Amino acid sequence: MNNKILYNVSIEQLLQNKLGSGLGRDIIISPNLPDYIDLFTFPLRVDAIVFLVCLKGTARISINLKEWELSKDMYLISLPENTIGLKHISNDFEGYTFILSMDYIRSISLNLKEILPYYGYVRIHPCFQVAHASVKLILQYFNLLSVLLNEDDSIRKKDIVKGLINSLVNKLADDLDEFGVRSITVKTKSKEYYFMNFTELLLVHFREEHGVGFYAKKLGLTPKYLSAIMKDVSGMTAAEWINNYMVLEAQTLLSFTDMNIMQIADHLNFPNQSFFSKYFKQHVGQTPKQYRNSNNV
Repeated sequence: MNNKILYNVSIEQLLQNKLGSGLGRDIIISPNLPDYIDLFTFPLRVDAIVFLVCLKGTARISINLKEWELSKDMYLISLPENTIGLKHISNDFEGYTFILSMDYIRSISLNLKEILPYYGYVRIHPCFQVAHASVKLILQYFNLLSVLLNEDDSIRKKDIVKGLINSLVNKLADDLDEFGVRSITVKTKSKEYYFMNFTELLLVHFREEHGVGFYAKKLGLTPKYLSAIMKDVSGMTAAEWINNYMVLEAQTLLSFTDMNIMQIADHLNFPNQSFFSKYFKQHVGQTPKQYRNSNNV
Protein backbone atom coordinates (compact mmCIF):
# COMPACT_ATOMS: atom_id res chain seq x y z
CA MET A 1 0.00 0.00 0.00
CA ASN A 2 1.26 3.43 -0.88
CA ASN A 3 0.42 6.31 1.46
CA LYS A 4 -3.25 5.53 1.60
CA ILE A 5 -5.50 7.78 3.65
CA LEU A 6 -9.23 7.45 4.31
CA TYR A 7 -10.90 10.79 3.62
CA ASN A 8 -14.12 12.40 4.78
CA VAL A 9 -15.73 14.85 2.37
CA SER A 10 -18.60 17.32 2.71
CA ILE A 11 -21.16 18.55 0.18
CA GLU A 12 -19.44 21.93 0.31
CA GLN A 13 -16.14 20.36 -0.78
CA LEU A 14 -17.86 18.51 -3.64
CA LEU A 15 -19.40 21.75 -4.86
CA GLN A 16 -16.01 23.43 -4.73
CA ASN A 17 -14.87 20.78 -7.20
CA LYS A 18 -17.80 21.85 -9.43
CA LEU A 19 -19.40 18.43 -9.21
CA GLY A 20 -23.04 19.18 -9.96
CA SER A 21 -25.53 21.83 -8.86
CA GLY A 22 -26.15 22.58 -5.21
CA LEU A 23 -27.72 24.63 -2.48
CA GLY A 24 -25.27 25.80 0.17
CA ARG A 25 -23.74 22.93 2.11
CA ASP A 26 -26.91 20.83 2.08
CA ILE A 27 -27.73 19.58 -1.45
CA ILE A 28 -25.91 18.48 -4.56
CA ILE A 29 -27.35 16.90 -7.71
CA SER A 30 -25.53 15.73 -10.81
CA PRO A 31 -26.47 13.74 -13.94
CA ASN A 32 -22.84 12.78 -14.50
CA LEU A 33 -21.66 10.05 -12.12
CA PRO A 34 -18.43 9.58 -14.15
CA ASP A 35 -17.47 13.10 -12.98
CA TYR A 36 -16.99 11.58 -9.53
CA ILE A 37 -14.79 8.68 -10.55
CA ASP A 38 -11.47 10.33 -9.69
CA LEU A 39 -12.72 11.53 -6.31
CA PHE A 40 -14.48 8.31 -5.31
CA THR A 41 -12.10 5.71 -6.76
CA PHE A 42 -10.55 5.49 -3.31
CA PRO A 43 -13.20 4.86 -0.60
CA LEU A 44 -14.25 7.85 1.50
CA ARG A 45 -17.03 9.02 3.76
CA VAL A 46 -19.53 11.62 2.63
CA ASP A 47 -21.14 13.53 5.47
CA ALA A 48 -24.60 13.11 3.91
CA ILE A 49 -27.06 10.66 2.39
CA VAL A 50 -25.96 9.67 -1.14
CA PHE A 51 -28.65 8.53 -3.56
CA LEU A 52 -27.85 7.09 -6.99
CA VAL A 53 -30.30 6.06 -9.68
CA CYS A 54 -29.21 4.15 -12.78
CA LEU A 55 -30.96 4.80 -16.09
CA LYS A 56 -28.59 2.83 -18.31
CA GLY A 57 -25.36 0.82 -18.08
CA THR A 58 -23.77 -0.40 -14.84
CA ALA A 59 -21.73 0.87 -11.91
CA ARG A 60 -19.93 -1.22 -9.31
CA ILE A 61 -19.86 0.50 -5.93
CA SER A 62 -18.43 -0.53 -2.57
CA ILE A 63 -20.25 0.34 0.65
CA ASN A 64 -18.59 -0.62 3.91
CA LEU A 65 -16.22 -3.01 2.09
CA LYS A 66 -19.05 -4.87 0.32
CA GLU A 67 -19.53 -4.43 -3.44
CA TRP A 68 -22.88 -3.75 -5.07
CA GLU A 69 -23.70 -3.58 -8.77
CA LEU A 70 -26.05 -0.85 -9.89
CA SER A 71 -27.81 -1.45 -13.23
CA LYS A 72 -30.84 -0.11 -15.10
CA ASP A 73 -33.82 0.85 -12.90
CA MET A 74 -31.90 0.41 -9.66
CA TYR A 75 -31.42 2.74 -6.69
CA LEU A 76 -28.49 2.87 -4.31
CA ILE A 77 -28.72 4.75 -0.99
CA SER A 78 -25.65 5.27 1.20
CA LEU A 79 -25.96 6.63 4.75
CA PRO A 80 -23.60 9.23 6.30
CA GLU A 81 -21.69 6.68 8.40
CA ASN A 82 -20.85 4.54 5.36
CA THR A 83 -17.58 4.29 3.49
CA ILE A 84 -18.33 4.50 -0.24
CA GLY A 85 -16.16 4.02 -3.32
CA LEU A 86 -16.68 3.71 -7.09
CA LYS A 87 -15.05 0.56 -8.39
CA HIS A 88 -16.16 0.70 -12.03
CA ILE A 89 -18.56 2.61 -14.29
CA SER A 90 -19.49 1.30 -17.73
CA ASN A 91 -18.92 3.57 -20.73
CA ASP A 92 -22.65 3.70 -21.45
CA PHE A 93 -23.66 4.57 -17.88
CA GLU A 94 -26.40 7.15 -17.42
CA GLY A 95 -27.86 8.15 -14.08
CA TYR A 96 -28.25 10.77 -11.37
CA THR A 97 -26.38 11.41 -8.14
CA PHE A 98 -28.31 13.17 -5.38
CA ILE A 99 -26.60 14.06 -2.08
CA LEU A 100 -28.47 15.46 0.90
CA SER A 101 -27.10 16.47 4.31
CA MET A 102 -28.67 15.14 7.50
CA ASP A 103 -29.10 18.70 8.74
CA TYR A 104 -31.27 19.39 5.71
CA ILE A 105 -33.30 16.21 6.28
CA ARG A 106 -34.08 17.47 9.79
CA SER A 107 -34.88 20.97 8.57
CA ILE A 108 -37.67 19.83 6.23
CA SER A 109 -39.60 18.41 9.18
CA LEU A 110 -39.95 14.83 8.01
CA ASN A 111 -41.76 12.61 10.51
CA LEU A 112 -39.16 10.71 12.55
CA LYS A 113 -41.49 7.75 13.01
CA GLU A 114 -41.89 7.49 9.23
CA ILE A 115 -38.14 7.67 8.49
CA LEU A 116 -36.85 5.12 11.00
CA PRO A 117 -37.92 1.90 9.23
CA TYR A 118 -36.35 3.08 5.96
CA TYR A 119 -33.09 3.98 7.69
CA GLY A 120 -32.89 0.47 9.09
CA TYR A 121 -33.70 -1.14 5.76
CA VAL A 122 -31.21 0.73 3.56
CA ARG A 123 -28.46 0.23 6.15
CA ILE A 124 -28.69 -3.50 5.32
CA HIS A 125 -29.98 -3.30 1.73
CA PRO A 126 -28.48 -0.17 0.11
CA CYS A 127 -29.07 -1.34 -3.48
CA PHE A 128 -32.43 -2.43 -4.90
CA GLN A 129 -34.44 -2.75 -8.12
CA VAL A 130 -37.56 -0.63 -8.67
CA ALA A 131 -40.25 -0.36 -11.32
CA HIS A 132 -39.31 1.51 -14.50
CA ALA A 133 -42.29 3.84 -13.99
CA SER A 134 -40.85 4.88 -10.61
CA VAL A 135 -37.49 5.68 -12.17
CA LYS A 136 -39.18 7.82 -14.83
CA LEU A 137 -40.97 9.79 -12.12
CA ILE A 138 -37.80 10.21 -10.05
CA LEU A 139 -36.06 11.48 -13.17
CA GLN A 140 -38.67 14.22 -13.47
CA TYR A 141 -37.97 15.24 -9.88
CA PHE A 142 -34.24 15.40 -10.62
CA ASN A 143 -34.67 17.43 -13.78
CA LEU A 144 -36.87 19.95 -11.99
CA LEU A 145 -34.45 20.15 -9.04
CA SER A 146 -31.54 20.76 -11.40
CA VAL A 147 -33.39 23.67 -13.01
CA LEU A 148 -34.35 25.16 -9.62
CA LEU A 149 -30.86 24.85 -8.15
CA ASN A 150 -29.33 26.63 -11.14
CA GLU A 151 -31.81 29.52 -11.05
CA ASP A 152 -30.96 32.85 -9.45
CA ASP A 153 -31.85 33.12 -5.78
CA SER A 154 -35.31 34.39 -4.95
CA ILE A 155 -37.28 34.96 -1.78
CA ARG A 156 -39.06 31.62 -2.10
CA LYS A 157 -36.38 29.50 -3.79
CA LYS A 158 -35.39 27.61 -0.63
CA ASP A 159 -39.03 26.91 0.25
CA ILE A 160 -39.74 25.64 -3.27
CA VAL A 161 -36.71 23.34 -3.17
CA LYS A 162 -37.64 22.17 0.33
CA GLY A 163 -41.16 21.26 -0.79
CA LEU A 164 -39.88 19.37 -3.82
CA ILE A 165 -37.32 17.42 -1.80
CA ASN A 166 -39.90 16.55 0.84
CA SER A 167 -42.04 15.14 -1.95
CA LEU A 168 -39.04 13.30 -3.46
CA VAL A 169 -38.11 11.68 -0.14
CA ASN A 170 -41.70 10.51 0.30
CA LYS A 171 -41.66 9.08 -3.24
CA LEU A 172 -38.50 7.11 -2.38
CA ALA A 173 -40.22 5.84 0.77
CA ASP A 174 -43.19 4.83 -1.37
CA ASP A 175 -40.87 2.79 -3.60
CA LEU A 176 -39.32 1.12 -0.53
CA ASP A 177 -42.78 0.18 0.70
CA GLU A 178 -42.85 -2.34 -2.15
CA PHE A 179 -40.27 -4.31 -0.11
CA GLY A 180 -42.51 -4.40 2.96
CA VAL A 181 -40.57 -1.70 4.81
CA ARG A 182 -43.74 -0.03 6.09
CA SER A 183 -44.47 -3.15 8.15
CA ILE A 184 -41.31 -2.50 10.20
CA THR A 185 -42.87 -0.55 13.04
CA VAL A 186 -41.57 1.07 16.22
CA LYS A 187 -43.65 1.00 19.36
CA THR A 188 -43.29 4.49 20.78
CA LYS A 189 -42.05 7.89 19.73
CA SER A 190 -39.63 8.07 22.67
CA LYS A 191 -37.83 4.95 21.52
CA GLU A 192 -37.43 6.42 18.05
CA TYR A 193 -36.03 9.60 19.54
CA TYR A 194 -33.45 7.71 21.59
CA PHE A 195 -32.55 5.46 18.68
CA MET A 196 -31.79 8.38 16.37
CA ASN A 197 -29.89 10.28 19.05
CA PHE A 198 -27.87 7.20 20.01
CA THR A 199 -26.82 6.56 16.42
CA GLU A 200 -25.85 10.22 15.98
CA LEU A 201 -23.76 10.15 19.18
CA LEU A 202 -22.21 6.86 18.09
CA LEU A 203 -21.15 8.26 14.73
CA VAL A 204 -19.28 11.06 16.51
CA HIS A 205 -17.83 9.21 19.51
CA PHE A 206 -17.42 5.49 18.71
CA ARG A 207 -13.68 5.75 18.14
CA GLU A 208 -13.08 7.10 21.65
CA GLU A 209 -16.01 5.78 23.68
CA HIS A 210 -16.62 2.03 23.65
CA GLY A 211 -18.90 1.65 26.66
CA VAL A 212 -22.69 1.77 26.67
CA GLY A 213 -22.55 3.84 29.86
CA PHE A 214 -21.14 6.89 28.05
CA TYR A 215 -24.04 7.02 25.57
CA ALA A 216 -26.65 6.22 28.20
CA LYS A 217 -25.43 9.12 30.35
CA LYS A 218 -25.54 11.50 27.38
CA LEU A 219 -29.16 10.46 26.75
CA GLY A 220 -30.19 10.51 30.42
CA LEU A 221 -30.87 6.76 30.50
CA THR A 222 -29.48 3.73 32.30
CA PRO A 223 -27.24 1.47 30.19
CA LYS A 224 -29.73 -1.38 30.63
CA TYR A 225 -32.66 0.69 29.38
CA LEU A 226 -30.71 2.08 26.43
CA SER A 227 -29.74 -1.45 25.37
CA ALA A 228 -33.37 -2.56 25.70
CA ILE A 229 -34.50 0.35 23.49
CA MET A 230 -31.89 -0.41 20.83
CA LYS A 231 -32.79 -4.10 20.84
CA ASP A 232 -36.48 -3.33 20.52
CA VAL A 233 -36.04 -0.79 17.71
CA SER A 234 -33.22 -2.34 15.68
CA GLY A 235 -32.78 -5.93 16.79
CA MET A 236 -29.30 -5.19 18.16
CA THR A 237 -28.20 -4.08 21.61
CA ALA A 238 -26.30 -0.83 22.13
CA ALA A 239 -23.09 -2.83 22.69
CA GLU A 240 -23.58 -4.66 19.40
CA TRP A 241 -24.00 -1.33 17.59
CA ILE A 242 -20.78 -0.02 19.14
CA ASN A 243 -18.90 -3.19 18.21
CA ASN A 244 -20.20 -3.09 14.62
CA TYR A 245 -18.99 0.48 14.16
CA MET A 246 -15.57 -0.23 15.66
CA VAL A 247 -14.98 -3.46 13.74
CA LEU A 248 -15.99 -1.86 10.43
CA GLU A 249 -13.69 1.11 11.11
CA ALA A 250 -10.81 -1.22 11.91
CA GLN A 251 -11.44 -3.30 8.77
CA THR A 252 -11.61 -0.14 6.65
CA LEU A 253 -8.36 1.25 8.06
CA LEU A 254 -6.59 -2.09 7.61
CA SER A 255 -7.80 -2.35 4.00
CA PHE A 256 -7.47 1.22 2.79
CA THR A 257 -4.76 3.01 4.77
CA ASP A 258 -1.07 2.62 5.55
CA MET A 259 -1.63 3.02 9.29
CA ASN A 260 0.17 0.28 11.20
CA ILE A 261 -1.70 -1.86 13.71
CA MET A 262 -0.44 0.13 16.69
CA GLN A 263 -1.65 3.37 15.07
CA ILE A 264 -5.07 1.84 14.37
CA ALA A 265 -5.30 0.63 17.98
CA ASP A 266 -4.50 4.15 19.14
CA HIS A 267 -6.95 5.69 16.65
CA LEU A 268 -9.71 3.52 18.12
CA ASN A 269 -8.62 4.30 21.69
CA PHE A 270 -7.56 0.80 22.70
CA PRO A 271 -5.08 0.70 25.60
CA ASN A 272 -2.50 -1.18 23.52
CA GLN A 273 -1.97 -3.15 20.31
CA SER A 274 -2.35 -6.51 22.03
CA PHE A 275 -5.79 -5.65 23.44
CA PHE A 276 -6.94 -4.39 20.03
CA SER A 277 -5.67 -7.54 18.28
CA LYS A 278 -7.53 -9.80 20.70
CA TYR A 279 -10.71 -7.73 20.29
CA PHE A 280 -10.44 -7.79 16.50
CA LYS A 281 -9.85 -11.54 16.32
CA GLN A 282 -12.79 -12.16 18.66
CA HIS A 283 -15.15 -10.35 16.29
CA VAL A 284 -13.62 -11.10 12.87
CA GLY A 285 -11.95 -14.48 13.35
CA GLN A 286 -8.56 -13.21 12.13
CA THR A 287 -5.82 -11.12 13.66
CA PRO A 288 -5.45 -7.61 12.21
CA LYS A 289 -2.29 -8.71 10.39
CA GLN A 290 -4.01 -11.75 8.88
CA TYR A 291 -6.98 -9.61 7.81
CA ARG A 292 -4.73 -6.99 6.19
CA ASN A 293 -2.75 -9.62 4.30
CA SER A 294 -5.89 -11.31 3.01
CA ASN A 295 -7.58 -8.03 2.03
CA ASN A 296 -4.64 -6.10 0.59
CA VAL A 297 -6.08 -4.02 -2.27
